[in-house]
Amino acid sequence: MKRLLVFYFLFFSSCSDEPVDMGMVLYERSGQHLTGDNFSPYFFFNQKVYNGPAFNKYRSGEKKEQGMLKNGFKTGTWSSWNKDGKKRFTGDYLEGKASGGWIGYYPNGKKKYEGKYKSGLQTGKWIYYSEKGLKELEESYFICTDKCQDNHPPDRRGTPYICKSLGKIIKSKEPTI
Repeated sequence: MKRLLVFYFLFFSSCSDEPVDMGMVLYERSGQHLTGDNFSPYFFFNQKVYNGPAFNKYRSGEKKEQGMLKNGFKTGTWSSWNKDGKKRFTGDYLEGKASGGWIGYYPNGKKKYEGKYKSGLQTGKWIYYSEKGLKELEESYFICTDKCQDNHPPDRRGTPYICKSLGKIIKSKEPTI
């Protein structure tokens, strides 16, 4: 029982809910955020990846973006602000790549764009708005269906194949006034 209590204490005391400043505490290598713990520039494999809440700041000190890191990669919902503190975008990441719904904002707070990403590439319907909030442009990007995925080559060394058609515009339409 004592061992179990010690384990719980060590586990919960090592997990932090306080966000860390990525520019001060972490460094980035190939999109992955690592801690400086046990770092030796001569031995590549002794670095620790960071897991937990994190944020970035502008050089002037204002918060730039905030979200979660898992295994050193941006994961989950991230939000970003401009230097005036107004929201720039909110979007989802999966293993460091934009994936899921994204919404961008103008400095006046109105929506600038909305759409979805998959593996860091635009997919599905994207809508762009003017600063007055009027729909300016609607674009449709390729969506990889089950039929398309059946034609993909097998994954290589655990890395999934990314469809070569993702991110390509199928049609673009400006609204009629």
